Amino acid sequence: MFSGGVDSTTAALTLAERYERVHLLSYDNGYGHTKIQRTADRVRELERHAGPRFSHLIESIQPLFDLLLMDNLRAEYRRWGSGFVWCLSCKLAMHSRSILYNLEHGVPVMADGSSSSTGEMVEQSLLSLYMFREMYAEHGIRFTTPVYTIPREQEIEGLRKRGFRMGLRIRDRFLRVQPKCRPGELYYLPFLLFDQPPMHDEDKVAAYLDEKRVVARAWIEQRCAELGVPSHLPDLD
Repeated sequence: MFSGGVDSTTAALTLAERYERVHLLSYDNGYGHTKIQRTADRVRELERHAGPRFSHLIESIQPLFDLLLMDNLRAEYRRWGSGFVWCLSCKLAMHSRSILYNLEHGVPVMADGSSSSTGEMVEQSLLSLYMFREMYAEHGIRFTTPVYTIPREQEIEGLRKRGFRMGLRIRDRFLRVQPKCRPGELYYLPFLLFDQPPMHDEDKVAAYLDEKRVVARAWIEQRCAELGVPSHLPDLD
């Protein structure tokens, strides 16, 4: 799952050291995502450093995002009382589409750039990652977070030494090198400006993801049936 930022770029380089082929998946939810083509620029940088071992998909997940959230956005926000509904539904749509991609292509391992350095992001909390990992396991796919424990400054220094473009730095974020999510930026703006991370009730997060995973599972099963692909990869030794 590839945005071209510090974490996902470092994850891609790490995976390229372990695997002959790395599939990079970049998504657009159709609402406030802009500059998605920046991911393609980053892929070209990766290929200069690790060779032609990457494939890259840019795809809209808007229909699934609509199903998970946008069709009932106002009611969902009123019910849960938090903007986390946006970020969690978006990331769940990404993970669900990634599960389908792996099933279509027989890829048994999935990874993203989740990092403990960005733990203020509800979609990268340990609880959320655990629940996403459960979904992958249900389909015979192993979900990993290869850079989770790497200090962010170490990632940044590693990319700089390799000559990667870093963009404009604001605190530990870098602008102009990856796609933008305007709603997400607004949600996390108090943290970026005033170091005030949003507070998330873990019970509510778990309940929300539990409910939405039911919708996501049904979508995956339907798409597998339509495409004629198995909904579970064979077990590997």
